[in-house]
Amino acid sequence: MPHSVPIQYENLFEFLEDYRGAISQLRYTVPTRTKLREGEDVAVQFMVPVLGEAVTVFGRTVQTAENMAAVQLDPEAGDGLPRLEGFYRFVGSLVEEMLVSGRFKVTGQWAAGAQPMAAGPTPAAAGSKQAAKPGHDRQELGAPARQGDVNEESMTDVLMDLYRQRAVGVMEVRSETGRRLGWMKQGGFVQWESDPVIEDECLGVLLTRAGKLTEDQLKGSLRMMNDTGNKQGECLIEMGALTFPQLVMSLMTQVEIVTRNVFAMKEGSWAFYPRDSLSSEFVTPPMKTPGFLFAYYKRRVIEMRPSERDKLQTPLMDQYTNLNPDVNWDDLRMKKVELGLVDIMRRKSYRYRNLFSVSNMGRNQTVPVLLALVKLKVLDFVATEDADQVMDRYRTQLDTKLAFQADQNPFEVLEVHWTSRTDSVKVSYDRMRKEYERFGKGATLAPDVEEMRQKILSNIDGAWEALKDKPIRQDTRKKHYEVQQHDFSADLLFRQGEMMLVRNQYTEAIENLERACELMPTVAKYRQMLNKAKAQAGRG
Repeated sequence: MPHSVPIQYENLFEFLEDYRGAISQLRYTVPTRTKLREGEDVAVQFMVPVLGEAVTVFGRTVQTAENMAAVQLDPEAGDGLPRLEGFYRFVGSLVEEMLVSGRFKVTGQWAAGAQPMAAGPTPAAAGSKQAAKPGHDRQELGAPARQGDVNEESMTDVLMDLYRQRAVGVMEVRSETGRRLGWMKQGGFVQWESDPVIEDECLGVLLTRAGKLTEDQLKGSLRMMNDTGNKQGECLIEMGALTFPQLVMSLMTQVEIVTRNVFAMKEGSWAFYPRDSLSSEFVTPPMKTPGFLFAYYKRRVIEMRPSERDKLQTPLMDQYTNLNPDVNWDDLRMKKVELGLVDIMRRKSYRYRNLFSVSNMGRNQTVPVLLALVKLKVLDFVATEDADQVMDRYRTQLDTKLAFQADQNPFEVLEVHWTSRTDSVKVSYDRMRKEYERFGKGATLAPDVEEMRQKILSNIDGAWEALKDKPIRQDTRKKHYEVQQHDFSADLLFRQGEMMLVRNQYTEAIENLERACELMPTVAKYRQMLNKAKAQAGRG
C-alpha cells in the first residue's frame, strides 16, 4: 500500500506556481513524518482551494532526506495528474475571460465605475510610462526591519532569510539612478516599481526585444494605455497580442530581470519594510528566490576568468563537503543531473578536490554548481569531517542496508544468483562478512549504529546457514522460487553447458551442468551430460 502524504494549499496561486514549476514536470518534494525508502510508492493527496476535493497522484520516491522526500510522479497511474492539468488550464482560461471582459484589472482591482477592492501601487512592472506614484517615502513605509548596502553578499543573505521566513513586505532600493520598490510575498518578489521609470525594464520593451511583440503592437498598446488608463499588460491582452498565461509568464520573467539588474548595481542601499499583507493583489506568483540566486551565481561562475575561479577554489581543495540538511531542493530549480551531484554529496563527505572524480557531470559543469551552492550557504566546507556528520552517514548507510535486507531472501542478502552453488556462495559470504566487520574503519560506533551493524552481520550469517549446504540450499530455493523457474533455469544452464563443451571450455561447462543438476536432480539428461563433461575434461 503506498505511503499517503496530504498536501494542503493555503491559496490558489501557490498551487498554480507549484504545478507550473514542479508537478507538470512530474516531480514533487513532500514532507514526511517517517523516513521513506528510495523506491517506495507514495500517494500524494493535493487539496487545492476552489477545487473543493482532494486529488490523489501516485509516484515513487527517488531521493530521501530527514523530513522530506523527492517523488517522481507517475502520469499513467490513476487520473490525478490529468485532473490537476485540467483544473490548471481551466483557471487560466477563466481568468483570461475575466480580463477580456474589461471588468477586472490585472492588479486585481475593479474596472472604472465599479466598486474598488483595494487601492494599490501603479507598478512600472506592468509597463506604464508614468512615474511611480509619489508618497511612498520612508515616513509612509515606516521603520525598516532590516537595511544594508547593495552588494551581492548582503542582498543574497537578506533575500534567503526573507524566503525562509516567507516574508511579506516592500523592499526599497536606492541608488544614484533613482529608487526601486519591490513587492514581496511569501518571501519572493511579485513586482517591481521604479522612479524614474527605467524604459529597458518596461514590459512592452522587454517583449519587443525578445521578439514576442512587433513594433506596431508595442505602439498600439501605448496608444491604448493613453486612451484608457489601463496597464500595458491589460492592453496587450485586449489587443489579442498575449493570452493571460503568456502575460503571467512575461511578468515573472520581468521580475527576475529587474532583480538581476538590482544585483548588478555597484553601490546603493536597501531597506525592507514588513507588512501583514500587501495592499493589492498580484497575478504574478512569488519568485522562487533560491532558484533565481542559484541560476544567477552559476552564470556568474561560468562568466568568470579561470584565474577568478581558481582563487575561489584553491582554499577549498583539501576541505570536506558539508550539506545543509534543511534545504528544499525543489526551490533551487536544479536540473536532474545537478540533483544527482547533490545526492552523491549527501551520501558521503568528500574533499573538494575529490568531488570531480565522483561527480556525475564534467568538471566544467560541476564547478559552477558547487560554487553557486557555496554562495547560497547551502554547501560549506570544513577542515575535517565532523564526527556527528560521519556517524550520521554511517547510520544512514546501515539503515538503508537493513531496510533492503528486510525484503530479501538469503540469496539476495549475500548478493549471489539464486542458482549459485556452495563455492560462489562462500566467496560472497566472506566478502560481505569482511566488509561489515571492518565497517567504519575501526572507529568506535555510536550504540545504535553498532546495533545496526551487528544486525546486518547476523542477517549475513543467517543467509549463509540457509545456503552453505546443498540439501538446505535446495529447500531454501523451493521456498522462494517457483518450480517453473527451477525448470526453466536448469534447461538454460544445460544448453549453455552443451555449448561450452563443444568449445572445450570444460571448467565452465561442468559448473553450469552442476548447477542444472542441483536445480533439477531428477532429470537424467543433466547428469549424463555432466558425466560426459567430466570425462572429456579428464582426457583433455
